[in-house]
Amino acid sequence: MQVELLIALIGALAILAIGWVYLLTAVRQRKVLSARLDAAVVVGQPVRPVQGPDIRLRAQRRRRFQTLARIFNMPVDMKLAHVVSPVLVFATGALAGWVTFELSSVLSAWATAALLGLLAALLSIRALFGWEIERYRNKLVGQLPDTIQLIVSATRAGLPVSESFRAIAREMASPTREEFQRVEAAMALGEPPDQALIELHQRTGVAEYAIFAVTIGVQARSGGRLAETIQNLADTVRERLVVVGRARSLASEAKASAFIMGSLPFVSGLLMFFLRPDQIQMLFHDPRGQRMLAVGIITLGIGIATMRQLIASVGRE
Repeated sequence: MQVELLIALIGALAILAIGWVYLLTAVRQRKVLSARLDAAVVVGQPVRPVQGPDIRLRAQRRRRFQTLARIFNMPVDMKLAHVVSPVLVFATGALAGWVTFELSSVLSAWATAALLGLLAALLSIRALFGWEIERYRNKLVGQLPDTIQLIVSATRAGLPVSESFRAIAREMASPTREEFQRVEAAMALGEPPDQALIELHQRTGVAEYAIFAVTIGVQARSGGRLAETIQNLADTVRERLVVVGRARSLASEAKASAFIMGSLPFVSGLLMFFLRPDQIQMLFHDPRGQRMLAVGIITLGIGIATMRQLIASVGRE
């Protein structure tokens, strides 16, 4: 048993170490880039070349970090998406992996239990980061109608699209304001507005930004009434948000049923603990009871995850 606990502890520490190193590296890269940009905008101050490793080595490291970020589903380019600290997310994943390892070690060998523990840790980390990304994306989508309406008002007043982006970067609420500040910075470096919006779509995953980018790109090449086209896009986005709201309201009953079904085993177990404590203690002290408890918790977790996935798929469709 001590060997199994040691393996579980080593796996948890390895997960925390990987996340911590990745987080420190990403923060350090942002600080270096911000310092160089701050030095570049100072009038009359030249930017000193920084001696460092070969650019090919940097590209390889960046690809490795991007691969690691995709594995953990970590929102690196969306710092406002973090509801909790990434360190806490990795710690929660390590805790989920350790609990899974302890439950699985009752039913199988320690090697299989360790593999299941690592898988549970990875899935927990991906789920938490995915929840943060989805929450951030829903905020951006909810602010889309006002954002597009501001662009329509600016274009009808005779202002170019780039100027309307600057107005969004100043006047819109967070997080749209910060995202369009990055769009404005990309345009200041010479990128066209449609390409800057495509990068915004790739960074956030909001499909409406890609549609908006295509609209602006086609209008810039073929001409036409941009204000009317963007107004039609704004109406389409509003109708889509209404449909999504109806779908979520219809799914609220399923969410309530899933919550009740998921909480019933814990409520009944708590009642049995006060009414018949001798029967509940068999689940913790008897080997057969431990196996039954492990199977129950694992199947309950699978059921909750399945119901959550089904309910989420209704909103996406």
